[in-house]
Amino acid sequence: MEVEELRPAVSQDAAAEATPVPSGRGSSWVPVDYGESESAMGIARKIYRLASQTMDDHSTSAIPDGGYGTRTPQKRADDRRLPISTILGCRFPDQEAICSLLESFFESVHWFSLVIYEPKFRQRLQSIQDGYAYPAETPFLTLLSMVLCMAAWYRSQMTLQESSDGQEWRLWSDDLLKIVESRLVQILDQQSIEAVQTCILLGSHHVYHGRPSLSFALLGATIKISNAIGLHRGHARGSPGDVQERKRVWWTIYTWDRFASISYGRPLSINDKDCNVEMPAEFSESPYFTQQSLQQDLPGIVYSSYQTQLSRLYVLASPALKIIFGSLSARSAIADLESKYASLISEVTHKLVVWRRQLPQHLSLDLTKDVDLGNSDRSYRAHALQSLSLQLTFDNLLIVLHRPFLARQAEHLSTTALTPGNNAVEQSSPFTPKQSPALAHGPESILSQDQASPGQQKKASSEYWWRAAVRTASVTELPQLAQLATNSHLVAFMAMNLFHSAIVLVLVALLNPLSDSAQGVKRTITRVFRLQELLGQRSALSSQSSVVLRNLISLLLQREGEAMLGPVGVATTAVSSQMEQGPGAVEDSAFMSVHDTLRLPLEATLTTSHQGTEGQPWPRLSMAQRLNESLAYVQRGETFCSPPPE
Repeated sequence: MEVEELRPAVSQDAAAEATPVPSGRGSSWVPVDYGESESAMGIARKIYRLASQTMDDHSTSAIPDGGYGTRTPQKRADDRRLPISTILGCRFPDQEAICSLLESFFESVHWFSLVIYEPKFRQRLQSIQDGYAYPAETPFLTLLSMVLCMAAWYRSQMTLQESSDGQEWRLWSDDLLKIVESRLVQILDQQSIEAVQTCILLGSHHVYHGRPSLSFALLGATIKISNAIGLHRGHARGSPGDVQERKRVWWTIYTWDRFASISYGRPLSINDKDCNVEMPAEFSESPYFTQQSLQQDLPGIVYSSYQTQLSRLYVLASPALKIIFGSLSARSAIADLESKYASLISEVTHKLVVWRRQLPQHLSLDLTKDVDLGNSDRSYRAHALQSLSLQLTFDNLLIVLHRPFLARQAEHLSTTALTPGNNAVEQSSPFTPKQSPALAHGPESILSQDQASPGQQKKASSEYWWRAAVRTASVTELPQLAQLATNSHLVAFMAMNLFHSAIVLVLVALLNPLSDSAQGVKRTITRVFRLQELLGQRSALSSQSSVVLRNLISLLLQREGEAMLGPVGVATTAVSSQMEQGPGAVEDSAFMSVHDTLRLPLEATLTTSHQGTEGQPWPRLSMAQRLNESLAYVQRGETFCSPPPE
């Protein structure tokens, strides 16, 4: 998939894109041939066509790729409209509540996860505004239930938890979620666009609310359903509205797959070479559904440019992600890191930086300027949140792309014992001796001392992931924007990225716990931790992340104490040189001068606490060895963390 294919066409009239939907007798999605599959049934269908015959889908529905059969409800001549609550077997909000919740959905979720195609969705909604629907419309009703479920959840969070309104919206969210989950098997068995949209929203809800494993499974199912109905194929057949809807849904799945690969550390599920879908058109959508809002004739909002930029970003990063979570994950491929991966990362990183520079102004986050919560313009708020999401994704990708250089240290830990004289990993360290990231001088000042490194590429790599971590953590200095994100679907995504950046910051602080840069890092970690504690009231992910960070902070403070209270003795190299001069020289060196004592390195070794007061003198560990020990310390903090039960 080439980046040039991602240039979107701009639609001037969104309404013209929509497909008319019968207002009376609703019908479900009818499959369109978007490219013949090469299955046995696909070949059989070709043979049928040679004889000008058609194959009855119902008679082949049990055969793989045989047909849609009765799995997707079809309208029958004797169908009659029934109350929605009767069709779904559960209470359902009235029209006034539905419209109110839909406005909340667009404000909290839609700008972030572009799943529904507003023109078609609105027309489908109008066909059931009296509270009645045909049984064949069950797929759309299930999708609507999922949309309202998410909206009700965020509505409950924006009201006082102990208030009756907050509790009532939470109950609505739970009831609507039960409707969707009770029909999960039927949803997975449907080959329809509504089934795909429902699975996307259900997975998005669960990944941010404490059930990531279920979300990951839903992603796999969603991709397979999408393949079955040809969403990955760019055949422009059907009405303009159908084509645009399919494009939008496909690119949402694509970005979900990339996000999941990074979050779970698993291989990509979508191969770029298998897809030829262009970006959907950018157009204005109306987030207003209540009668009061519609009477004001408010302008629409262009959400889709965000999806264009997010998709372009992941497409640019995909070649590297494929290696990181694919072949490079195998031990046998580690040897190719320097020769193949480093050059690829350099190329991909350059493309990402160019992408960032070319962002439209309304999607480019200014980290020096907070938002104005007094501005109630929905377009202003949506674009502010979209710019934050893009910045977090960009920086997280930089950390991930350059993380294998750090992961090699962790791999080395499990196979090689660290000893004071072991310099086996010196060449793979991102920092050379006396180099450490300096936070006190801002994100642009990366290395406290600019000394020669084993390779400029390694130094540049350390700069990229360090800058990215600092930029992500600097979100804590934008309280108004963070508050705005807290009230939206971005809350857990922001918390996840803050957690990733905090891990990097802890690692750096562990390198030189008494350095000036470490003190600045600790202040930043403190802000991240406090924000995570607050976000934990709304997200299980944030709550558990804060527990891990609390444990890592304790380990950081422990190591700082070891650096301050560690045993004072003779430097190892000094002892070696003095032993060559004879026993007398060693005896004289037992009494160190004040000057020599104060010149001792301030870096603590992680083995200090195990040496006791009679431990060995300070060993001269290389920066690479301290990095290895820091990684081990971080891993130790995560291992012994016990997240609270949900």
